[in-house]
Amino acid sequence: MNKKRLPLFVLALGILAFIGGCAPTPTQDTVRVPVFTGVEVQDISALQQAQAMLESAPVSANPDQRIFEAAMLFASAGDLAKSAEAAKLVVAEQLSDSQYIEFNLFVAELELSLGNPQGAADRLTQDRFVGISATFNASTLRRMLSLQADSNFALGNIELGLLKSISYAGLLRKQQDIRAVHNSLWRQLTVLPYSYLQLGINHPNTVLAGWLQLAQVNRLYQADAQSRALAFKDWQRRWRTHPAAKNPPRAVKDLGSSSRSSAPSQVALLLPLQDNYEVPSYTLLDGFMGAYYEFLSENIEDAPDIRVYDTSVQSLQKAYNNAVEDGAEMIIGPMRQSEVEALLPMASLPVPTLSLNRVDRATGSQPQNLFQFGLSPQDEIAQIADRAWLQGKRNVLIVSPNNSWGRSSASFFNQYWTEKGGTLLDQVAYPSSVKDFTPLLKPPLLIDMSEDRALQIKRFVNSRIKSQVRRRQDIDLVVVLGYPVVARQIKPALDFLYASDVPVVATSHIYNGIEQTDLDRDLTGVEFSAMPWTLPGQLARELTPDTRLHTAYRHLYAVGHDAFLLHRNLRDLQSEQQAWVFGATGLLSLSDGIIKRQQKWAEFQRGKVVELAR
Repeated sequence: MNKKRLPLFVLALGILAFIGGCAPTPTQDTVRVPVFTGVEVQDISALQQAQAMLESAPVSANPDQRIFEAAMLFASAGDLAKSAEAAKLVVAEQLSDSQYIEFNLFVAELELSLGNPQGAADRLTQDRFVGISATFNASTLRRMLSLQADSNFALGNIELGLLKSISYAGLLRKQQDIRAVHNSLWRQLTVLPYSYLQLGINHPNTVLAGWLQLAQVNRLYQADAQSRALAFKDWQRRWRTHPAAKNPPRAVKDLGSSSRSSAPSQVALLLPLQDNYEVPSYTLLDGFMGAYYEFLSENIEDAPDIRVYDTSVQSLQKAYNNAVEDGAEMIIGPMRQSEVEALLPMASLPVPTLSLNRVDRATGSQPQNLFQFGLSPQDEIAQIADRAWLQGKRNVLIVSPNNSWGRSSASFFNQYWTEKGGTLLDQVAYPSSVKDFTPLLKPPLLIDMSEDRALQIKRFVNSRIKSQVRRRQDIDLVVVLGYPVVARQIKPALDFLYASDVPVVATSHIYNGIEQTDLDRDLTGVEFSAMPWTLPGQLARELTPDTRLHTAYRHLYAVGHDAFLLHRNLRDLQSEQQAWVFGATGLLSLSDGIIKRQQKWAEFQRGKVVELAR
């Protein structure tokens, strides 16, 4: 567990205010920062002092007050788990109103730090707390609203979180403090489905309506800086008194200042258009050109010149050099992983290069001007592991194909999961020819052992004894890697083997964006990491890859779409102004020359796919 420190001087002020019997009322208007921040080092002397306070609480004049003080001191020393244990011992009903307010706010902050937003939300909605909140002074009200915003965002209650953030910002006076809240609010808006942003047209809350319309403009013209600037100026004229017009978020501030894009005017695509790579290359190219023609319909003046070079009839080096000599200001490709690896030893590339594959194994530093983009399974595996850990899962079974993709993904999950402190109970590697998963899943579920025990009992005790086969009971989660046809066999096999109550989570390979209710009924209850393009309402314009394509190729179409989007935003992603781009394959961000993808979450319910809030 992550242990963080609270600066002791802040804690001392809190304790003094608590002992004084009144909620703290700072005179300065400051933005709240997380209470538990700092290095992960425990203050031994403070831990000892907190333990002594806890032990002496039963004989003190105010035991609940004493325990609360110990909980705060444990938190300041870096032991959040011990702080939470101590806080549970406090009988909150015995506290005065001012003490009760401070205690609930403290515990809410603690729960958020421990990754339990529901616990924080529960603290802030207790009847007594809500009743007292009408008497809060400005400082306490700001603190409460900030915590309510954070907990609601973490729980997926986005609109309520936005409204709380708006109320919080409205109570601030300093421009830099308001800007900090607006930056946070903007980050939330930029990850919302486009269909939700469209609600700004007639949203009953005027301030939120303005925010939604601004975010809609930004999303609609992600690839078109010129049109976005004009639309933003129009928004400013219509919303002159809006908080975002008076104090825009950092990423919005300069939207209206540039009339032309800094994107390249000539782009070269390096693709292997023949032999085994013909279908995937043309599928990706179709996705790229689809995004290009969308752009062309809005802004023909700023459209780049596109040239395609076939790397299956010439070497990568020759194709690359030819593209540069022909005037390419940016290169998109290569697509084959071996060709991306060939670029890595170079110190620098002559023009910005967006590869269409990723090399995930450590290779040291990569060339300047190289930006790796591709459907790396590691992004999804890490997100699945992080989410499962926050949900309290610890013991996992993974089911993956017995091929290079499956083996490398399972290996990465095992390493990532065990580094967190989790346990990989077993791994099932299935061949492509598998028709029945029951024999493969029996051993890791220990069904065979249960059957053998029942047989032994019948043999030596009483053959008429009725027995109930049981699976192992220590599995918290099953992680499935596979395409829809395979996944539809795995879930029923788990149900048949008495594991219907075990949560199952899958990667985006399980869904290709085509609703097949009858076929997908067998996947009911399976949650998965979803590419935004496969969920309705996420994108400003829906993608339309050929429905006859295999799931892998349909996802490649989305990669082509995002390659166009990325090349228009690459310079912005290198700055601090733009955290990510809302792409078809995920929320796209740039880190150390690597394009990372953060995906949505969805679940199969009676054969239909439903987006999950978190």
